[in-house]
Amino acid sequence: MSALHEVAALPGFANVEALDDDRNFASIQVALKSAYDHLTEVIGANSTMIWPAGSRLVALLTQIGHLQLEVAQARARQKNDRFAATRSALSRLHGVDSVEQMLERAPAELCRCGFDRAIVSRVEESMWCVESVHVKADAEWASEIARVGRAHPMHIDHMLIESEIMRRRAPVLVRDAQQERRTNAAIGQASLSRSYVAAPIMPDGRIIGLLHADCYVSRRHVDEEDLAVLWMFAEAFGYAFQRTALSERLRSARNEIQRMVRGIATAADDLCTARTELGRPQPQADGATAPPPIAASLAANSSIESLLSRREIEVVALMSQGKSNGAIATHLVISEGTVKTHVKHILRKLKASNRAEAVFRYMRMTAVHGTGPAAQGRA
Repeated sequence: MSALHEVAALPGFANVEALDDDRNFASIQVALKSAYDHLTEVIGANSTMIWPAGSRLVALLTQIGHLQLEVAQARARQKNDRFAATRSALSRLHGVDSVEQMLERAPAELCRCGFDRAIVSRVEESMWCVESVHVKADAEWASEIARVGRAHPMHIDHMLIESEIMRRRAPVLVRDAQQERRTNAAIGQASLSRSYVAAPIMPDGRIIGLLHADCYVSRRHVDEEDLAVLWMFAEAFGYAFQRTALSERLRSARNEIQRMVRGIATAADDLCTARTELGRPQPQADGATAPPPIAASLAANSSIESLLSRREIEVVALMSQGKSNGAIATHLVISEGTVKTHVKHILRKLKASNRAEAVFRYMRMTAVHGTGPAAQGRA
């Protein structure tokens, strides 16, 4: 930007900004326009200016005009390259088949769209909780920011910038994160972010998460173009995440159906090959007649379905895998508060005093001749 330095050094041109950073096209365009307008004004007001001063100003004006055109073309190329990089990043996420991998890979892919750092967070019942962080070439710093974010979940209220996202359902640009008091102080201190952009993740109109990104490593402040890129990524990512979550749930349901079919087939084989004996059924200790094993198994399966709703069965099945309420919420794409309500209903319906007892009763009721969860747990 030697031309800007030369213009700024001229008498009466002190208000023209001489930039040393040639990476911020927006600032460069503003400075070039200011220099061009000022030169035009001076030349127009001094049409009788003698050579060589007048010719030098005209030469500078021409040079500034050429620079404006070059910067506009370079900025257009950069914008096209970033949008192409964003489309490529999203296409790579389309191949991810698990929620856990999606959350881990999303911030890294976002950083391929022109950012240095990215954070993916979930939002449930107005609580903002960090899920994953990526920092270019600094995995240790990413882990530290993630640790701090998870240790300090924030309630999104009017005291936070993110409340504007929730209210307007649109992205925001924070130009001075260190001076802005409505930021997450813990994450701000850990990340040292100077400016950042943030956008909502809302595939079905309901905000389920947030994306944050900045250009700290490049020592560049984010701008309106960064905001547009993040918003484009966030909208497409929301649908990709929803599709992955639904696909994972369908696979889980398919596996459960296949398990039940195998159990029914085994029970049917047992029934067909059972030996017939002459005599009365032998009573149990309490005087009741014991049903055949196949009848008991099928009764158990129908019993759990009569006791619990389909969603409650999904929740208790995930409980039997040792998943926490938060993990269950992520898997089923519902809030953790909804999971807690389902767990309370499950405990009441199964007459269990705690989660472990509920899981035990569920596994016992769904076991079918060694093919159910209870038998797999003993294997």
